[in-house]
Amino acid sequence: MSSIPHEVSELVGRPCFPQVSDGAVEAGAIRLFAAVVEDGFPGYWAENPAEVVAPPAMLSAWNRPLMWNPAGDEAAPGLALHFLIKDKLALPRAVVAETECEVAEPIRPGVRVKSEQILVDVGEPCTTRLGEGRYWTIRVEYRCAETDTLFGAETMRFFGYGAGEAA
Repeated sequence: MSSIPHEVSELVGRPCFPQVSDGAVEAGAIRLFAAVVEDGFPGYWAENPAEVVAPPAMLSAWNRPLMWNPAGDEAAPGLALHFLIKDKLALPRAVVAETECEVAEPIRPGVRVKSEQILVDVGEPCTTRLGEGRYWTIRVEYRCAETDTLFGAETMRFFGYGAGEAA
């Protein structure tokens, strides 16, 4: 019998925390990123802005929450599902054990990006050098908000630990 709480196991495979970018992807933002890292890949610098493609490293850039806004509204944490799982499993500390990024289609200027977080799996309790805890995996999918075309995904495996400790 699984020791995974029902309120966690019912989240497995279910897209959560949908978010759509505030605005359309901009060629200028892509070029600024490429300039900062001094990347001369021609696709980032195409003369026609419609031909510009975003670097794979920018996959999640369009859906990151703002750190501040004038209304004073507090932004949800960037990986809200991760913080929900930590809370539901009473594991106040966590580290990223593995991360993987896949790119399916290039992101181009003019599109809005939709993201959803999906709990892939939750492991049984185990002990590592960090202490007792458990692993879980979250996949964040990035799609075109208008057509639902998959741009790519980030998959992160976490180890949560520290039950009974102060956060």
